[in-house]
Amino acid sequence: MAAKPESLLAGRLRDNLIGCCITRLESRVGLGIPDCLIAFRRPPKFIMVELKVVTAGKQVRLSPHQISFHARHSDYGVPTFVLVEWQAHLELRLYHNKQVIELAEQGWSTVPCWQGPSRAVAWNLLRVALVA
Repeated sequence: MAAKPESLLAGRLRDNLIGCCITRLESRVGLGIPDCLIAFRRPPKFIMVELKVVTAGKQVRLSPHQISFHARHSDYGVPTFVLVEWQAHLELRLYHNKQVIELAEQGWSTVPCWQGPSRAVAWNLLRVALVA
């Protein structure tokens, strides 16, 4: 059975994002919980990242539970992120949880907090955006 696109993206993240420990979360209990818990050593920090791969179109499919999770944590000032691989545009885009409702409604037209090519990813710059 072929791996799901989000699983492949998680593998690339795990293999290339240095100085951190990535735990893939598969939860049937807490709907809406992001795919990855990432612990950074320097600076010491935990973040959560939802992974999405868009193969066609310009919309990101976020469930109401996922939108709610990110919006609630944004209200508390706790950063969570959505990392989207737009395959048609060969691009990775990172969105902060403050942008989740706009992302769900407007998709591609939402300005990301970080973006780069999906083939030759500047993983160090993505890391900086995640810990900022």
